[in-house]
Amino acid sequence: MISTSVAALVIILVGVILRRFWIIRPEHGPVLVNVVIYASLPALVFMIIATEQLSVGLILVPIAGYLIHVVMLAIAWVWARLRHADRPTSGAILVATAVGNTGFFGLPLIAASGLGVSLAAAVFYDAFATGVLTWTSTMLIATSFGTSGDRTRGVDWRGLARGLTMPPMIALALGLAWNLAGLGLPPSLIARPLDLLGAATLPLVMLYAGLMLDIDALRSAWPEVSMITVTRLGIGAFVGLAIGTLLGLATAQLHTVVLMAAMPTATMSLVLGVRYGLRRDVLVAAVFVTTVLCTITLPIVRGLIL
Repeated sequence: MISTSVAALVIILVGVILRRFWIIRPEHGPVLVNVVIYASLPALVFMIIATEQLSVGLILVPIAGYLIHVVMLAIAWVWARLRHADRPTSGAILVATAVGNTGFFGLPLIAASGLGVSLAAAVFYDAFATGVLTWTSTMLIATSFGTSGDRTRGVDWRGLARGLTMPPMIALALGLAWNLAGLGLPPSLIARPLDLLGAATLPLVMLYAGLMLDIDALRSAWPEVSMITVTRLGIGAFVGLAIGTLLGLATAQLHTVVLMAAMPTATMSLVLGVRYGLRRDVLVAAVFVTTVLCTITLPIVRGLIL
């Protein structure tokens, strides 16, 4: 994971440089995200689920994700109270702390990190915990604490339904069907293009992270971002370890849950938070800082648990 994390950091810096010289512009960011959602991430998910050895214990992985989320929310709420933060700031702290970037960042990073982890557990954590929490808990917090948008909307059930039918989820269903049917490794005509597409996920996401650099946001939101960073990248790992151990997860699944619990702030927390009027500078800075620093902290976490 160390070499993968260093490579990720280098690609982030490449994104910063490309933005600096206007080769890739911030408005190109959604294009990169769409390529990930509709091409590279589904390919990665399908190949993992179609070829991994599945077990009944995987059912416990999303449960661990929900419990971790509750604990992280409680910690973030305490942070916000100690800061005497207003509602938009409190909401930003809550959503930036409680949900990690387990899909765009965590899944490809774990897929490239080597032995000792369960790729299937990573997919299950992202799909059945993070994916559901994004459109329920995050939406509820954003609409409750924000200053704009439909304050009465609460949970976005349509958004949840859309999320559950996005290409990565379809790829998960197809991969499960392939695996349970006992079809074995896909033929090279299918596997090779999917492998190449899946391998592009991490570079594309890191380039996108480089485009998100906002120095002004870092300056104005540093106290809040410091709290979020310590909780997401540090405390999150201990929370994941405690909950995974209590649930009796298998070794590889436990390692995966710990790493997923220590992932950077979810990009969708930024998207939804800004949409509903949470503090934009806090969210932008949290996503960027935690994404950059996790390239240092995640190898440390992995070294401690393996």
